[in-house]
Amino acid sequence: MEESPRGPQRFGRETWSLIVPSGWNAWHDDECATLTAVEEIGALQISAAFKDSNVVEADLLDFAAIHIEAGATPRPIQAGDFVGFEIAFKDDEYFERQWYLRSGWQMLFVTYTCDFRSRDAEDDLIQDILSSLSASNAQSG
Repeated sequence: MEESPRGPQRFGRETWSLIVPSGWNAWHDDECATLTAVEEIGALQISAAFKDSNVVEADLLDFAAIHIEAGATPRPIQAGDFVGFEIAFKDDEYFERQWYLRSGWQMLFVTYTCDFRSRDAEDDLIQDILSSLSASNAQSG
């Protein structure tokens, strides 16, 4: 596990990056990138997928279909260079927010999970992190 220094700094992969705020750790593993505050209230995780052509909104809706069919309401969002939507729901004692984002041939699946009682504690920071998302010119990864 490779951790970043305690930011702020740009962190990501060849095809996307974001700003890690001060007091947060960020690392990559085989499945995704993870960001957590030192206090570890919640975890923000990011994974990327690619198509042979531009990702469109229908692709995002298809990927989120199980949650939308269960009643989650997609809310449109702009996250830096990416567009898409956000859904949120309670799963047992946890609160989960998911973002389905696209830019060019790339789709990002972003999740934020925390204890239900802490669901609003990091909202502003998470919004700042997502607003810093940048897409590179790479079209495959």
